[in-house]
Amino acid sequence: MKWSGAGSLTLGALAPRLSFGGPAVQESVETGRHALVAAMGDTLIPSDPGDPGYKSLEPYRITDEVLKKLDGLSDADAEAFNTSSAAFFGGRTFLQLTQSQRADHLRLIIDGSKVSDKAQLKALQRIYRQVRARVFTVFYQNFPENVIPRDEHGAPILKPGDKHQITNPNTKELVTGWDISGFRGSLTWEEEEERRAKFKKISWSE
Repeated sequence: MKWSGAGSLTLGALAPRLSFGGPAVQESVETGRHALVAAMGDTLIPSDPGDPGYKSLEPYRITDEVLKKLDGLSDADAEAFNTSSAAFFGGRTFLQLTQSQRADHLRLIIDGSKVSDKAQLKALQRIYRQVRARVFTVFYQNFPENVIPRDEHGAPILKPGDKHQITNPNTKELVTGWDISGFRGSLTWEEEEERRAKFKKISWSE
């Protein structure tokens, strides 16, 4: 789905009737925003044995990081999106679906042809776009290896004696979005020295 600036519509007023004619689903949203975003992230970038993805980075609290700049997603939005699948999957919420069913529901929202209430559809598509954009941004910015301490001006705080200035390293300690996309990231100090030595030899030979 193409990103659209449209859709400042909130679902606060729509949530009580967002059933698309299906059975009403009453479900606690104690961790609604977090649970919903975690489920959507795992659906958008699935993880399988031997094939790391979004869920593989949950031990590093990737969903917490995604939520930091997702203020546009309210608890009412999360509840409405979660219950929006009830009419299409036997009364089950988004969080109760299997991963493949969640993918089907996202495709249903993207397509939009089965949702008759266009205001509700617009709101659901807004939520989908917001979460998708934020999930992809965090995941493919090398999280969590890009998270380093910063001062009050936003400048990175490097370790004492660190003169290499590599503030977003791509280590081999875990698989991040950079590894999956094939982006190597900044050169290590050793790689920089190797490049310098190589080009010095070329310069001298000329």
